Amino acid sequence: MLQRGKAELLAAMSPMPQVLQRGDILVQMEEPHEFVYAIESGWLARSRTLPDGRRQVIVLFLPTEFCGIKTIFMTHQPDAIEALTPASARRIHYKEACALAAKDFAVAMHLAWQLAQDERHLHNWNVRLGRANGEERLAALLLELRNRLSALGVISAKNRYALPLTQQQIADHVGLTTVHVGRILRRFRELEMVDIRSNEVVFLDNVRLLEEIARPMQDLVGE
Repeated sequence: MLQRGKAELLAAMSPMPQVLQRGDILVQMEEPHEFVYAIESGWLARSRTLPDGRRQVIVLFLPTEFCGIKTIFMTHQPDAIEALTPASARRIHYKEACALAAKDFAVAMHLAWQLAQDERHLHNWNVRLGRANGEERLAALLLELRNRLSALGVISAKNRYALPLTQQQIADHVGLTTVHVGRILRRFRELEMVDIRSNEVVFLDNVRLLEEIARPMQDLVGE
């Protein structure tokens, strides 16, 4: 049912995707917005920037996922949705999405499922930001992205995947400084757990140690 709902929603979306460059804002923070999006390529994020410039990357959106569903329920958006990489996305007006969902329960279920997934990721990161140390946060992030990309069919190999994020973007997501992120990644590499080279995550011989670090903070339900 979920796959049929996704297909029906995609079929109703604009045929031509909106093309985004790194840093482009798809949804402006604190402003009205009227569209729901399906990501065709690239990585996007829900983020919030505080008045003094501090920034938190709240949720990552990956290729084939939907974003902006909160436009159905909110007249003004509390957070921005921005392109972390060059990206493209197709869209549908939220009123059209609501009309389609009212006629087809599968569409309604898919929209609800995507919101549930977003909430699940938020719950995971709430726990990690509140209770995990730096190593646990980074280990959980690297493994969660591997599992999500694999489940979405974006990657086939479990031992490597492309990570098109800057160290600053990673730091903004895990709530650490770039210096701290760099120090932890260097330790992971020295212990032969994982290496990030040329924007690619490569899991090394001791990846089981990385999994042990992440295990207390990792949500494996449905992966």
